[in-house]
Amino acid sequence: MGPQDQLFASGPDNPDGYWEHKNFRAINERILGTFGGGWDLPPSLAAGWYEDERLRPLRSEAERLLREFDGHERWGWKDPRNSLTLPFWMDLFPEVRVVVCLRNPLEVAQSLRKRAMSSYAFSLNLWTIHNQRLLDALPEDRYIVTHYETYFYRPTVELRRVLDFLRLPASDQLVARARTSTLKSLRHHSVTTQQLLEANVSPQLSDLYLRLCRQAGWDDDRPFFPRRPDGGDATEEVLV
Repeated sequence: MGPQDQLFASGPDNPDGYWEHKNFRAINERILGTFGGGWDLPPSLAAGWYEDERLRPLRSEAERLLREFDGHERWGWKDPRNSLTLPFWMDLFPEVRVVVCLRNPLEVAQSLRKRAMSSYAFSLNLWTIHNQRLLDALPEDRYIVTHYETYFYRPTVELRRVLDFLRLPASDQLVARARTSTLKSLRHHSVTTQQLLEANVSPQLSDLYLRLCRQAGWDDDRPFFPRRPDGGDATEEVLV
């Protein structure tokens, strides 16, 4: 994820840290700014936009940044802006594998409203744009969807599923240590799929969210599925 001094420090919303690399985020912001937008105002982008001549200096900067990770067998970066800029990075690094972190759109909207950042309608539209553009950019075999709620119900199973997709080896002891981390203090909102549908959201949003839930293997009514490959029940105690 990069040197500690290159990661954004913790804050009230994320006391354990954001784990976002400053330089990746800066490049993403400048990419969006080049086309007159930002994370909260996604610009309209034409096909092949990542080859725009105006991005040439940023492309060189991004290549230098990626070279800093040479010699590291496994590395990565986190930034929600990647949902909008991913074609730029995939052109530089075609073999990238992406973890799509899914959360109920109403919870996202409530979080943004609490921080006085936007209205519900604005946030829900923003959620739709970010996630739709992300899926439009990704080949089906290049990403995995993991639902936030899953880590309250079957953290070990979900951690293993994501690690296997990323081909990241981890001992049982390491996974056990990771799953003991509680998310309760960070969970300020909890909304069911039914509540989302009853909120009269757009068909595009509801269809997209349900599609992503299926890919993540998440169902509000049956939070303890799927079954393990050996046929056993994959339930775990809730982390609270």
